[in-house]
Amino acid sequence: MAFRATAIRLGTKLTEAERSAALKEANARMRDYYVNRPPIEKVKPKKSKWGNPRADEHFVQMAMVASFVTAFLATPFLGKKIAIDDEFRNKYVPKMYDFTLEKPVHAWTREELHEQFVQVQHELHERAIRGEFSNEKLTEMRRHFDGVDPKDDPHGWGQLHPGVDDDEDIEDD
Repeated sequence: MAFRATAIRLGTKLTEAERSAALKEANARMRDYYVNRPPIEKVKPKKSKWGNPRADEHFVQMAMVASFVTAFLATPFLGKKIAIDDEFRNKYVPKMYDFTLEKPVHAWTREELHEQFVQVQHELHERAIRGEFSNEKLTEMRRHFDGVDPKDDPHGWGQLHPGVDDDEDIEDD
């Protein structure tokens, strides 16, 4: 429409100044119609704080990397704090994520366990004094389970090494 109005005005008698002004206006409109420039933000990006327009992207990437590294380094300390401190765990860890087990009561104290070791050591010492660990009895112990009579074991289920014959050596010295 604007072009048609300009063409009609050009067809009428115009002065030289009006004619050149109308032609300049028409040329400007046609140039805008055919020349498709990108927006000025893409042609000349604004400057950032650091001088480089793309530096903001690197800043965001470095912030992400720093946060992941911090989380990676803080995880063991936080995990130990959660594992050890009951008050911290009850305050910050929801019950649905709390898989902790109560420590069982030990059957023996250290003193009781030590007394049992001393008693077993004393019994073994007395058995050695009585001669229960002679070479013949030791070889028999190495071949058969305790309490199984080798003469009354037809299938050999009482042997420690079922495929080994009586005359073969068991231990590789």
